Amino acid sequence: MQLFVRNILVGICVLTCSALYAHESTVKVYQGFSGGMMAHGGYLFGVNADAPNTADGVVCSPQGGTFGLGGALRVHLWKHLRVGGEGFVSTMNSGTTNMKHVLKEGSYIRTGFGGVAIDACWRKEKVWPYIGGSIGGGAMRSLYVLEGSQDDWAAEDVAYLHKTPFMYVNPYVGLDWCMTKKVHMTFRIDWMVALHKGEIVKPTGPRLLLGFMFCH
Repeated sequence: MQLFVRNILVGICVLTCSALYAHESTVKVYQGFSGGMMAHGGYLFGVNADAPNTADGVVCSPQGGTFGLGGALRVHLWKHLRVGGEGFVSTMNSGTTNMKHVLKEGSYIRTGFGGVAIDACWRKEKVWPYIGGSIGGGAMRSLYVLEGSQDDWAAEDVAYLHKTPFMYVNPYVGLDWCMTKKVHMTFRIDWMVALHKGEIVKPTGPRLLLGFMFCH
């Protein structure tokens, strides 16, 4: 497992270093910066080993579709290198899980995470393809309501609230479409891998991101 994560990090470093040393000596270092917002949809995998059991003895660790928002800010260096940071909040509601028949309305898994991002970007006339990754930390907050309803003020007899911290690596590949010189629409696919005590843990999974970047 540690070898898998190390290979991801080595691959990201090789790609970005190749972009860094591919520049011409006459190109100035600072090339401006860009930032913006992205919406995303994805799928959350993984089983939480510490999750509670339902009345039927089933481990209450749902998987399913996630949706959320985030943003990124990057400094452009030389011809291809971009370095900065990004952060996201992603939510999986009970209705989009494989356990919607068990979890009552109001249950959710919400993940917030952010870190340092670095990628190699090739600036064509109308499109900017890029590849890279980010690394950082976050936390997953889970609320499982197994009995009752969120529509009343009665105390629920069976509900669980849990918070799990994690580190993560997030390789990605994407494409900017240059609508104007300063406004780009960005498309991105990534796969976040959460780590806790050297093991891959929940949340982990693919995401498709769509947003706008403003370049200066």
